[in-house]
Order: sequence, then C-alpha cells, then structure tokens
Amino acid sequence: MKRKVLIVDDSRPMLALLSGMLKMNYEITSKTSAVAALETLKEGYLPDLIITDINMPVMDGFDFITGLKANSALAGIPIMVLSGLQTSADRLKLYKLGIDDYISKPFNPEEMCIRVEKLMYNVMVKVSVN
Repeated sequence: MKRKVLIVDDSRPMLALLSGMLKMNYEITSKTSAVAALETLKEGYLPDLIITDINMPVMDGFDFITGLKANSALAGIPIMVLSGLQTSADRLKLYKLGIDDYISKPFNPEEMCIRVEKLMYNVMVKVSVN
C-alpha cells in the first residue's frame, strides 16, 4: 500500500509538477486551497505527509498549519512547506508552528524527493515504535 501525500498549493502547474514527481511512489491528493484541504481532512482523509505552500488566497499556509496543529487528530501529521518565503523570520515562525521541513522555491526536484523519502521513513519508524 502506498503512503499518502496531500499537496496544497493554489498554483495548478505546481500541483501538477509535484504530483508528477511523487505519484510513482505515493498516493497523491492535491487541493488548490487550504480551505479545501481542511475540509478533506475533517471528512476523514488522513495523509502520511502534507506538503503546503504559504502564500494562498482566503486562508494562508500559516493559518492552515495553525488549524492542523490545533486539531488532535491532525496534529501529528508531518508537514513540509514548499514556499518562496525568503526571510528567516518567516521560516522561524513556521518551525515554531511545528513544521517538519521547509524547502524554498525554486527547488531541486531530486532534493525534494529525498526529503519526502526521509519524512516518510520517519513516519514508518514512529508507527513501528508505537
């Protein structure tokens, strides 16, 4: 059974790129807004990893991550942020919110895949320990 990845980005080309990179090894669900992603999660979809952008309309990534961490059923899902934020203050804020990894856009696809694999390995280890 493939591990599940939820990708949240308001850019359809970015969703297509990420899905194309990861679909061979993972079951991909993609959403174009944080609001739609939260609805899907609240309906019971539980991914093994969430990859999200920060700059999105209606609900930005900061609020999305805050909402995830406030929900006990979702708080343990690893979060990778893929964003063009350039200031260390923004990245620090994200790490304080509880993200597991941050990758700057533009990104190296090989590095992205390796980091996803690493986070998935950590999920498998955590599950086997519990």
